[in-house]
Amino acid sequence: MKKFLYIAATALLLASCTEDYKDWAEPQSNPQSDVIIFGNGSITPVGVIDFAEVTEERVKVCDIVAPSTNDTTYKAEPIIYLNGQGFELGLDGTLNAAELEKYVTSIYGRAPEARVLEAQVEWRMTNGKTSTIFNSAPFEITVIPAPMALPDLWYLVGSCIGDGSWGNEIANVGKALIPMYSVAEDDFSVLTYAGYFPAGQGFKLIHQPGHWEEQWGMKDGAFVKNDDGSSNIEVPADGYYLVTYDMNTETLTINPYDGLIGVYSMMGMPGGYQDWNPGGTLMTPMSTVAGVENQNTELKFAADGGWAVNWGSNTFPLGNGVQNGANIPVEAGTYTVVFNDILGKYYFIRM
Repeated sequence: MKKFLYIAATALLLASCTEDYKDWAEPQSNPQSDVIIFGNGSITPVGVIDFAEVTEERVKVCDIVAPSTNDTTYKAEPIIYLNGQGFELGLDGTLNAAELEKYVTSIYGRAPEARVLEAQVEWRMTNGKTSTIFNSAPFEITVIPAPMALPDLWYLVGSCIGDGSWGNEIANVGKALIPMYSVAEDDFSVLTYAGYFPAGQGFKLIHQPGHWEEQWGMKDGAFVKNDDGSSNIEVPADGYYLVTYDMNTETLTINPYDGLIGVYSMMGMPGGYQDWNPGGTLMTPMSTVAGVENQNTELKFAADGGWAVNWGSNTFPLGNGVQNGANIPVEAGTYTVVFNDILGKYYFIRM
């Protein structure tokens, strides 16, 4: 039985000391205030860190007046603990921006929502033989991950793709033009697609809707790119195939798909915008229109009008849905939604 792609347009911190510094006039203290005193230094937390506005390799998480000594043989080696996990802290109160965002999204996902982390600075002064450690009182930093962007898409088009019309115009995205999906959510250089392909029916890969200049076809039994003499790509036998395009190596591979395949009578997009009805907002193989124009919402993909088989994730506008996964956070808008239930991958393409 042919399986369709469903589409709708729609830290333990210990204050340890192996040598006392007479140069620090004040003992360690832990007041919970805007300015946090430690040793004879202080920390002032910064405001919200919004990665949509971060452009530098390092991002400031706090302003520091460093504990000091008149013995210049001692150097500072600060660490900041975020929810107990240690990261190297710059003397200027900065962190590696990519490491910070990766840490936050590994816990909370990629939704661009404010996430509060408990922070504590460990300020180590050492000359290689002796050292003193001062720990600040805990404080909070708030981080908002940057919104995810869709990859530079490539599309499948052909007599066995979508509605089979070969229509490559932008209006046919989700109809005749079916996008390939990024293998990883943080690396868009490898794209993939899984679906049913009948023998004898041709297709191609194109880059820009409305244009045929950049394309993959077949010539002399090999896949070729941007060759005016190429013919359509065909599979040797009816079946499910995995199409993979690696832009790092400029290679296209098409192999039989050997993963599990489910066949469903219907596919819905239940969510807060329609009272979580798994039998509503049905996706057809090629054509349902849905929008969440006036509200942010959450939704999932659900099969057969119930909740026994459902896909969710915590990322938007793309992600990898898994069984009983998190609700997908969707920003208000109208979208072409493409969902490959074989791979569990989805895109929300703003219209």
